[in-house]
Amino acid sequence: MKREELESKLTALDVKPNSYSLGSIRHSDCVCEVDDGGRSKVYYVERDKPDELGVFDAVETAYDFVYAIFCNWMGVKA
Repeated sequence: MKREELESKLTALDVKPNSYSLGSIRHSDCVCEVDDGGRSKVYYVERDKPDELGVFDAVETAYDFVYAIFCNWMGVKA
C-alpha cells in the first residue's frame, strides 16, 4: 500500500502517530520503517534499541507489514 493509505488505515485503527515512524528511526517505543539502500527495513524500537522485524524489496510491502503488525496487536483482521 502507499504511505497515505497506511497512515489513513492506522488512524482508523486509532493508532497514535507516536506509535510509528515512516522514513526514520525514532528512539522510543514504536514501529519504524526506514530505507536502507533501496530496501525497506521495519524495526520495533524499545528503550532506544531497534529490533529488526523484516526486510523488504519494496516500501509498499513494508507498509503492508507495518499495518499487519498493528492489526495483530489490536486483534483486528488485516
